Amino acid sequence: MSTKLAKFDLQQGFNRETTQYSEEGKWYDGNRVRFRAGKPENMRGYTTKVSTAFDGSARDLIAWKGVDNKKRSIFATPDKVYVHDQDRLTDITPVTTIVTITSCFGTSVGSTRVCCSDGSHNRAVGDYVLFTSAATTIGSNILLNNNVYGITSIIDSNSYTISVTNTAAATSSTSGGASFNYYIATGTSVATQGVGYGAAPYNAASPTSVGLSKITATGGSALVTVSCASAHGAAANDFVVFQNTSADSVAATIGGNLNLTKSVAGGPEFTVVSVASTQIIVSAAVNASASGDVTTSDIKMTALIYTQTDGGGTGRPWDTAASSDTTNLALDIAQWSMDNWGTDIVLNRRGSNIFYFNTAASISPTRATSVTTSPVSVLSVIVSPNDRHLVALGTNQYDVAATVSGTFNPMLVRWSDQDDRTNWVPSVSSTSGEVVLTDGTKIVGSQRSKNAINIWTDNALWLMSYAGPPFTFKFQQAGTNCGLAGPHAAIDYNGVTYWMGFDNFYAFTGQVEVLDCTVRRYIFDRLNTTYYDKVYTGINTEFKEIIWLYVSTNGTECDSYVIFSPEEKYWVYGNTFFTTFKDREVYGNTITTGATTTGNYIYNNEPTGIFTGDGSTLTSFVESGDFDVDDGNAVMFMNRIIPDFDLTSGKKIKLSVETKEYPESTSVVTKEFDIYDTTQKVDFRARGRQAKVRVSCGGELGNDASWRWGTIRLALQGDGGR
Repeated sequence: MSTKLAKFDLQQGFNRETTQYSEEGKWYDGNRVRFRAGKPENMRGYTTKVSTAFDGSARDLIAWKGVDNKKRSIFATPDKVYVHDQDRLTDITPVTTIVTITSCFGTSVGSTRVCCSDGSHNRAVGDYVLFTSAATTIGSNILLNNNVYGITSIIDSNSYTISVTNTAAATSSTSGGASFNYYIATGTSVATQGVGYGAAPYNAASPTSVGLSKITATGGSALVTVSCASAHGAAANDFVVFQNTSADSVAATIGGNLNLTKSVAGGPEFTVVSVASTQIIVSAAVNASASGDVTTSDIKMTALIYTQTDGGGTGRPWDTAASSDTTNLALDIAQWSMDNWGTDIVLNRRGSNIFYFNTAASISPTRATSVTTSPVSVLSVIVSPNDRHLVALGTNQYDVAATVSGTFNPMLVRWSDQDDRTNWVPSVSSTSGEVVLTDGTKIVGSQRSKNAINIWTDNALWLMSYAGPPFTFKFQQAGTNCGLAGPHAAIDYNGVTYWMGFDNFYAFTGQVEVLDCTVRRYIFDRLNTTYYDKVYTGINTEFKEIIWLYVSTNGTECDSYVIFSPEEKYWVYGNTFFTTFKDREVYGNTITTGATTTGNYIYNNEPTGIFTGDGSTLTSFVESGDFDVDDGNAVMFMNRIIPDFDLTSGKKIKLSVETKEYPESTSVVTKEFDIYDTTQKVDFRARGRQAKVRVSCGGELGNDASWRWGTIRLALQGDGGR
């Protein structure tokens, strides 16, 4: 039988909704590859934008040019908020509390530990404090003035410790004084499961019941101080469930909006963030709307403390609920939302009030400051287009007696007066107002599109559009069973909104449409559903792409991406370490933030001519589905490949051919061939009923080539039926 050249012009994008054998004539797998005009090519690389690392993993990122034409970006982490300006990062984290204290520091000679005394500080390990007006040197050689420190341990409700860089030259106690500027309480990056069967890991020890003497909440803080009647034995990261002690107990709340128990036994679960001998500080899902406490005479409950173990002990069985309340409440990670207010920025840490950053305040940017008249508990914010109202999504209802701290409603949309971010009181002279949405349990996120705001609950899509007096806005439900996976899981591209749901990708074109995704099963099977909240969506207009960053199975930070091309209708995916993504309109290339083991940085992504990752080799590959001859009835004999490609001069890529006898047989790698820009053909010998090809670059090759693959031609002939 004569040999013939067979042309394999494979369908663009990755296709793996079925088996690799079923995806004949298509590309099946790859990493760091995109398609242009139907042909695969490797993506460009990235460079560190600023050499300074920052604290925490970024949750939101925006970029803009001011009236001075300066390029700026701002991003926020569970720890801090940063502005990037003129190739430097500046900490602009809001300060929520300032107290001035004298005779408050203690040191031990030879130690870097400094004890700080502040009565009823209500802080936790990992929170930050900035010391100002600290002119006195303590321990003979330690000056704290104008420095920011993380709290390293809690001694008790009146004192904690920080760590400094130099060791104290002398022991001192009750020395020095300063203004303690407390940053907004640090949030968590690690999600904790809710109550009921998901309340704690299955190896969680059986709970210990502890009597209570007082529970205290502070307005604007998610931290709750629990004073116990005796030693509790808890540690950080343990879990607490408040248990009613009598049948006539009612639902217990504190701080105006924090539910401790329900009218039946059991209640939400709280994570322990720090402890003292008879005191526990726990974290709620949202900030308290007001300060308040529950004292001994009113407490009709005990604390059930679930101590986490490493297994091997008396763990909770898999089918035993951690509490009698099986409602699977999730305790959220720290999340941020930000938007432009002209050339300035409004921002919100989920569960807090709203903050404002004035970009023109000084050469050295001032901190973001609290909008004190805004609601005290807000899930996210957005600015309405054209009419410019500041919109709070999931927030406190207006109350004449408590304008900023009314009842919290996670389905409430509330907006400020037009062009006035400080006025949230409805009146005849104000366009402020509020509306409660339906179809869902909470508002998840929002996105501007076509002079309207798309608002998603966890189950539905709503449209919010400007209507003018007297109602200001009108609301229309656009879809149901199409909830948003996370606060940043949606983006607008040329007037069409695209988003990731809980098990599908969607588009709103005037009606909700489910996108035809050729990798849907692969993405959602490996997506870590505990971290839907970390899904982040961006646009790369240079290549006309929408990208979703997500956390894969067993991960805790974004480590994967999936890309959709709205114009060419293909999907690709791969690995990454980026947590946010912003388009190129400001900096000329996309910018990102990334979380790595060596530190967290802001990056220039895909700058022109760069194909390395900060100078290191990047691996890329694309692999076909299986193909055969005569539907697999005949064994193929292959003896030549004629490649069609573009490649950086002097560089190389790898081409491999794998053959199989049957779909479930073990593959045989015939050979890996080095392909240079001068390679015309490759001669080899291989047999099999089916085969696939793979093109790769990087890794052990140690090069930074730019490559683009065209059409594959193989010299094939039938070689019998056995």
